Amino acid sequence: MDGQTVKIKKVVYGGLGLTHHDGKTLFIPYTAPGDIVEFKVTEAKKKCLFGEVSRILEPSPARITPECPVFGICGGCHLLHMSYADELEVKKETVLENLSKIGKIKTGIENITGSPSRKGYRNHAVFWFDSEGRPGFRMSGSNTVVPFPEEGCLLLPEKVREKISGIPETSRVPGREVRVRIDRYGMVHFWGLDDIISPPDILMEAAGYNFPVTPESFFQVNTLMNDDLVKTVVSLPRGTARKLVDLYCGVGFFTLPFSRIADEVIGIERDPQAVKNASAALKLNKIGNVRFRKGRAEDEIHRVREADILIADPPRSGIPDSAMKGIIRLRPDEIIIVSCEPPTFSRDVAKLIDTGYILSGVRLIDMFPGTFHIETIGLLRRQ
Repeated sequence: MDGQTVKIKKVVYGGLGLTHHDGKTLFIPYTAPGDIVEFKVTEAKKKCLFGEVSRILEPSPARITPECPVFGICGGCHLLHMSYADELEVKKETVLENLSKIGKIKTGIENITGSPSRKGYRNHAVFWFDSEGRPGFRMSGSNTVVPFPEEGCLLLPEKVREKISGIPETSRVPGREVRVRIDRYGMVHFWGLDDIISPPDILMEAAGYNFPVTPESFFQVNTLMNDDLVKTVVSLPRGTARKLVDLYCGVGFFTLPFSRIADEVIGIERDPQAVKNASAALKLNKIGNVRFRKGRAEDEIHRVREADILIADPPRSGIPDSAMKGIIRLRPDEIIIVSCEPPTFSRDVAKLIDTGYILSGVRLIDMFPGTFHIETIGLLRRQ
């Protein structure tokens, strides 16, 4: 089935170009709307096909030359072959399509906030060394390491790229996993390198708050957009909060800022190290009206007696049914859902609408330029 030609209609979730072939839906990555490509099928399913480009016969007007020479090989980025304006449009349409098809929700996007730069925004990355000691990312779905280009991964700040390129040869162990973070002071730290001292935690900052963060604890990766994300989410509630609950609170990224607008805030997080970091952040920022509970959201939510406002920033798999039942039982006046996965966001919002909530607004903040992910923020109000 090689050497066949199609025209790409649009780009959908996953950064995949969509078209039709032999009566089936065909998905081809690294294509742009309007591309005419020669392709080969890589996987055939009952109702759809997956393919890869053999040759671009006629490029789309939206297609540009990616700045990264390993784009399409590394697998870390998905949309660098389009302008950033086109990337944002694709992401907006992806969210609307998921809301419509999965959630059966007809709505608009109140606002989409783009990153000031497509490059240099990541404050955290995990990389490996290949058999020749060259650092790089693993190819998607494989253990094969794709070495960074000469200038390094463009998603990382210049200082981080310089530090990676300067790692001594003696520390470059093939197959070794290495973690890198840049802290609020611009200091670059590594974990996993021999002969390099690694601190137990570092200090990160967002919206004027300081957060101790251990190597593997989650913290929003886009240093350029973290303040915008916090300010947007905290500005959403329209009512006053006597009690606010933050599910999947992590190190307290949203919990601490919400202390300004609520009398009492409860953060719930299963990762014990993240809870330890969050508790330390309370003392560091001198906040007295916040407390944290260590445990699974689907367990702890049933121990909460009341809440005026609830925020959930779940993993990509979305809110489990048990946790959703706890949220519905609480019946908070307002619910904020933050998610980088439009499909699970749409599913969870639809469940809440079915119980009597109204989707009051959807906002998008691009925390992940170059990839198909987009931070989606929804405000639901109880009827």
